[in-house]
Amino acid sequence: MRVLWIVNMVFPEAAKALGIGTSASGGWLLDLAKSISEFEDIELATLTYYSGKEFKDIKVNQIRYFLFPGGGHRLLFGSPETVSDCKKAVEAFQPDIIHIHGTEYAPALAILKAAPTVPTVLTIQGVIRRISQEYYGGLSFRALLQTIRLQDILKMKTVVSYKKLYVRNAKREQKVLSRVKYVTGRTDWDKATMLAMNPKLTYFRCNYNLREPFYNPEKWTIEKIERHKIVTGAGGYSLKGLHILLRAVAIVKNKYPDVRLHVPGGKANNGKPVVRNGYIKYLTKLIKKLDLEENVIFDGTLSAENVRNNLLSAHICVVPSAMEGASATVCEAMMVGTPAICAYRGGMTELITDGVNGFTYDFPEYPLLAYKIMKLFEDDEMALRFSAQSMERAQKRHNREKNPRDMVEVYKEILCNECKG
Repeated sequence: MRVLWIVNMVFPEAAKALGIGTSASGGWLLDLAKSISEFEDIELATLTYYSGKEFKDIKVNQIRYFLFPGGGHRLLFGSPETVSDCKKAVEAFQPDIIHIHGTEYAPALAILKAAPTVPTVLTIQGVIRRISQEYYGGLSFRALLQTIRLQDILKMKTVVSYKKLYVRNAKREQKVLSRVKYVTGRTDWDKATMLAMNPKLTYFRCNYNLREPFYNPEKWTIEKIERHKIVTGAGGYSLKGLHILLRAVAIVKNKYPDVRLHVPGGKANNGKPVVRNGYIKYLTKLIKKLDLEENVIFDGTLSAENVRNNLLSAHICVVPSAMEGASATVCEAMMVGTPAICAYRGGMTELITDGVNGFTYDFPEYPLLAYKIMKLFEDDEMALRFSAQSMERAQKRHNREKNPRDMVEVYKEILCNECKG
């Protein structure tokens, strides 16, 4: 079976072979690709765009890579040539099935136009329509004005501009969902949101693997934590709700002056963020206003190993996003056993059951978030209970052997359905 993946990043093995850089994200996809490529009856190829100037068709280990020039601009905006590029890869590889990973970028729609007769399955990574609706993360009009910088206006990179981009891409997402017959997701939220846009879809529930270091046997223990240390996910734009978490931390500080919040992602200098957009500018002012300059540490871009080490040493993990499918940060925290709190939004509602394996709260209610943070700070028995329950759930959800087998079975079922049709 020849399987062609449409992805939004250059895989590290291909990047290394070409001597180019690549994204640090998408680790779960890499693990799944490696596992699936090892099946004897599977030939796996990927298609994406990269920053080079020439088309590349290379094979590294067991995966074939089709890389087209144009980089992020072609990924995001596409062009008439994008369909031609997709046709070129399809003709070269002759896939039995195409697997689109995410609706965010232009090749998702282009491949459906280029190969309308090839059975295609879509894995949702984030529902763009819902992200576009929640993008501001509850920021007031006054706060939005504070995020605006002249250079961002000139480059069309304001918070408002990005929201408009998501709104536009949501229209493309609708076209993708109207053309595919088969989709996979991880939660009932995934299923509900996609079926709302196309009730004729056939939905398969498929869990993901995590990044390699999270299968390390070392787990969170209360004896090794740094008391009152909170870790969160990357918070470089308003949807991620870091402004909500900061207000909660300010309340926590009244009782726990030594509270520390570690924020990964982006660029940082000695624990301070490098201001690269208007939202980060707004956060730096908010941190100063809330007197949190000694309590918030920006860690910059972290390797998977360092993310794991951060979670192991944390007292708790908090993910305050206004919208997530199934938060990788929450999943990784659960896998190592770090007690977690998340906003009751999107697919996160299925990861954490309030009071059983963690806490949830309504997204804008930062006083309640602060209260639940302090409850975990004060109750080691509860933290240990949440940790054990989380690990048990996560180990079932992210079963490294089962998940690739399940995905291959989905491919086979789709092909069987198509043969009958």
